[in-house]
Amino acid sequence: MAAIENGAKAAAAAAAEKDHRKAFGLAAKDTSGVLAPFTFSRRNNGDDDVTIKVLYCGICHSDLHCIKNEWKNAVYPVVPGHEIVGLVTETGRNVTKFKVGDRAGVGCLVGSCRSCDSCVRSLENYCPQLVFTYNSLDADGQSPTAVTLIGLSLTSISW
Repeated sequence: MAAIENGAKAAAAAAAEKDHRKAFGLAAKDTSGVLAPFTFSRRNNGDDDVTIKVLYCGICHSDLHCIKNEWKNAVYPVVPGHEIVGLVTETGRNVTKFKVGDRAGVGCLVGSCRSCDSCVRSLENYCPQLVFTYNSLDADGQSPTAVTLIGLSLTSISW
């Protein structure tokens, strides 16, 4: 049974690699906190986005609180995880600090307005439009899921 399940996971990840907007991850779908294979689609890159292929992703206690809805704000499915490391696969036209093939890391934040007092002072974590790697509304408001699903995904992310 485990071999069949691992084969299904590998097949989903391989299919996601062929279509870089398709993604495969591990998601909690309810308060049990159980992570299960999950396939979803990502939005197209924006002018200021960097897309990376996730190679490694950390999980901490805050992720566990979220997947079990202990903070009473989980939006399921939740693809937990942050402290992500990967390789750049695409950049938006306004991106100057990264190029395809570079290594890149992502913390727990993937977006902010970049113009409020907090952002101007490099205090994005206080931005009223803050976007986390998971369980946040995506800033574009048009994503296939509308909620960020970045953490334990095995394909690309955009931020």
